[in-house]
Amino acid sequence: MRWAAARWHPVKHGTAAYELSHRVRAFAVAAVVVCAGPSDAAAEGPLAATDALVRVDYGLSTAKRANCMGCHKWHGDGGPGYGGAAISLRKTRLARAQLVELIRCGRPGTNMPYFDRDAYKDDRCYGLTFDDFANDDDNRPLQGKKYLNERQVNAVADFVIAELQGKEVTKAYCEKYFGGPTRQCEAIGSP
Repeated sequence: MRWAAARWHPVKHGTAAYELSHRVRAFAVAAVVVCAGPSDAAAEGPLAATDALVRVDYGLSTAKRANCMGCHKWHGDGGPGYGGAAISLRKTRLARAQLVELIRCGRPGTNMPYFDRDAYKDDRCYGLTFDDFANDDDNRPLQGKKYLNERQVNAVADFVIAELQGKEVTKAYCEKYFGGPTRQCEAIGSP
């Protein structure tokens, strides 16, 4: 399966830094592909790493549109926000399948919303439905800013694993997030 998305890179094309950053990103994405297990992209052979890179970039753009960064912040470290104190996506130890479930179903009783259009209409999320929360508004699941389809949910999970989970904030990530150099990124040391 191919992921249609524009590719952009914050380092000038043709430079040594560009080549190094592409090799580092390819390694990180290859790790995601290996950890995620077999997929349609893996079955395609040499194009799998390129497709995985595009999927990670698509995951970042989807996370922005879904307003994940409203709580988890651009850097992924979480902290206080309008939705409460969000966890750090850099420190989370959740496996890919757990991330996918969490994005789809949210966490009832917290400010983590669900993004699956059919969440809680049947028992696909933790075996619960909206009827289970009929008299419990404090724990009723919150709806996300927008619904995400399966491809988008998986892309956001791949983005979290490839770019955030277990990693420090880097200047390259900052510039990727903001689309180029910014004052915010100047304060971050180069990788």
